[in-house]
Amino acid sequence: MEAEAEAEAEGGAGGGHPVLRGGRGPHPHVFTKSQMECLMAMCETIVPSLEPQPECPPLNNSAGRGNPSDEVKRFYRLSGSQNGVPEHVAGLITKHLIKLGVIIAWVMLWLLSTRVGTFLLCGRDSLSEAFPYVQRFAAVPRSKREKILYDWSNATGFALGSLQSLSFKLFKNICLFAFYTSVGADGTNPTWPAIGYDRPHDSVGNAGRPLENGVIDVSSGASKLKLLLEDADKFTVTEDSLECRNLMLKKRINGGGKCMKVECDVVVVGSGSGGGVVAGVLAQEGYGVLVLEKGKYYAGQDLSLFEGPSFDAMYQSGCMLTTVDCGVILLAGATVGGGSTVNWSASIRTPQHVLREWANEHGLRLFGEEEYERAMDTVCARLGVVNGCEKEGFQNAILRKGCQKLGYKVENVPRNTSADHYSCGGFCNLGCKSGNKKGTAETWLVDAVAAGARVLAGCKTVAVVHAPSKKHETLKQNRAKGVLARLGEGQDHVFVQARVVVVAGGSLGTPPLLRASGLRNPNIGKNLHLHPTRVAWGYFPPGDGDGDEVPDGKCYQGDIISSMCKVEGSSAIIQTPIFHPGAFASWLPWVSGRDMKERMVRYSRTASLFALVRDKGSGRVWRENYLSYKVDDASQDGENLGWGLERALRILIAAGATEVGTHHSDGERFNVEGASQEEIENFLGRVRRKTCFSTPHFSAHQMGSCRMGMDPATSGVDENGESWEVEGLFVSDASVLPTALGVNPMITVQSVSLCISRRVARFLRRTSPPL
Repeated sequence: MEAEAEAEAEGGAGGGHPVLRGGRGPHPHVFTKSQMECLMAMCETIVPSLEPQPECPPLNNSAGRGNPSDEVKRFYRLSGSQNGVPEHVAGLITKHLIKLGVIIAWVMLWLLSTRVGTFLLCGRDSLSEAFPYVQRFAAVPRSKREKILYDWSNATGFALGSLQSLSFKLFKNICLFAFYTSVGADGTNPTWPAIGYDRPHDSVGNAGRPLENGVIDVSSGASKLKLLLEDADKFTVTEDSLECRNLMLKKRINGGGKCMKVECDVVVVGSGSGGGVVAGVLAQEGYGVLVLEKGKYYAGQDLSLFEGPSFDAMYQSGCMLTTVDCGVILLAGATVGGGSTVNWSASIRTPQHVLREWANEHGLRLFGEEEYERAMDTVCARLGVVNGCEKEGFQNAILRKGCQKLGYKVENVPRNTSADHYSCGGFCNLGCKSGNKKGTAETWLVDAVAAGARVLAGCKTVAVVHAPSKKHETLKQNRAKGVLARLGEGQDHVFVQARVVVVAGGSLGTPPLLRASGLRNPNIGKNLHLHPTRVAWGYFPPGDGDGDEVPDGKCYQGDIISSMCKVEGSSAIIQTPIFHPGAFASWLPWVSGRDMKERMVRYSRTASLFALVRDKGSGRVWRENYLSYKVDDASQDGENLGWGLERALRILIAAGATEVGTHHSDGERFNVEGASQEEIENFLGRVRRKTCFSTPHFSAHQMGSCRMGMDPATSGVDENGESWEVEGLFVSDASVLPTALGVNPMITVQSVSLCISRRVARFLRRTSPPL
């Protein structure tokens, strides 16, 4: 990979790539001085400086009560207005939110920086007894600001209530994330000692750079593209291409930069579980394959395992992507290897009942044939999937213990890691530094590069290029000719001319690209499934070694998912998430500044379980980063989530939690110690009756937005993954799945892609031999 032009951030710490080392500045943003004053007050309200109460635990990982330790005292006295947090928040808003989100933040801060605007948004709580009575938000006492924000968190209504609720979620989530993830020159965050979080270190190993000779970083433009590609014998490169300039004019793109043309057999857009597999298979067949990836390549030695910078660089929208109503928070990889680089390692084969449904109800014969079973065998072998681990992490041990106490069946979850992966398993959502987890960047893409393929990192595909077909060649009106892509963030572009185009941008990225390329099939973007989840938590003070001891460890240690419980009579399953401090804090309910600090000081011994459902309802991808999806309480999905959340709470209680709760906005915390069974059942009933609008939903699995099928009236591509409209244009990612899956989809996506790649190879053999 080419060295990046980016300078190391000031104050960056530790090993790894400069982008992943973090630092406290600068953070470019769009806000004025008065708006920043208001944002500082907002941050100081969400995370106030307080004095700890005597009943606080001495440390997060300590049993009992007592005088707070020095670490806890320092933690309580920290404020969200310190250490550059407001500037960091402003930078994250500007960089990662969709345009509508930035506008909302800008308007709200502008209104709150005025007296009239503050009164309109905050009501009588913003008034003072002294002239001029009406105050700006920053001048309102903190206790009143806290009440204002709490009221916003529960606001309802079509206009003002919706604006207040959305704004609260926006500022609260980003402020808490920045507060707990910012790192200084020493590579630490001042909150970590008190909450029991150990900073990542380099002792987990170093995987080197397995794609060193195959990835070309074009984030700084086209300067070295011709030289590097011509080293490979499967590509032809033309500088100052007239075809590229004409395409840019047609797409109304500024043509001030370089315009290049690359000729190859196959261009693959995306390098995750879909694109990586296709690239590996076709390159080994002897075809010239070029992979375009909008993200950058971060190998094991590049990784810092710092939560904030890793989310910022390796996830779509810095892990701040949501549905348009902020009802679902979406996690999607945006780096070489895609989601397989940052996923949680679960490697579950496609359930048999799902295969029967796809074969029988959707008419897709592939899923009823031996070919697909063999594809799953091949994928699992290539990823080194194992079932079982030598040592189970804290959260999975809690899940297993609670299930065993209640008589629930608990299953091992196969993973694409070794059995002795405990030491670094909890950080695999930030990349695998040891290389133990086998994503596409350690497997299929390595195969592709060894066979002569190349990966352009930092290359954003703008459009699929197609032209009218000759009538005697095909029944379809158009024929794929290649893609037009932007190199980095500048004005350099490349036209990749190819005999086959494979789009593998994922369920969020593929539909916008196809739409921008002129495809009109009405199913492109529809039928989006998200596997929505709801989260329960339980606090487990460390055991004293007597009697029924609580599992040891911390919530972020060990393999992320190694056990699973299925809810009988429901599509819900119970698994364990990974929440490092920033995600944990930002996704918890906020009731007050003190309540949040009380929760955070117990972070490392708080186990979280989530209920995931195979959703029957669906949403829609409208354009890039704009998608809609709703969970209805009255729907089957809503009921299954309710029962799943109740099951998760029962498991936590049975495992020995002293206090349990959910992520509902009211922040209810139930003290299990001394509670009667009747009180427990009343609490569980209350939770089950709470509406879906009062809790955030999370999605790490996006599927079905360009589903395969037998009829263009009901599907986006045909049974081979080929476009109904454009010959030689294939889709190979999670978007082609006919329905939601119900389990972690990596093995299914790679197996489907393996089958599609064979169909692409047949298509290529029909047209002409490799270049």
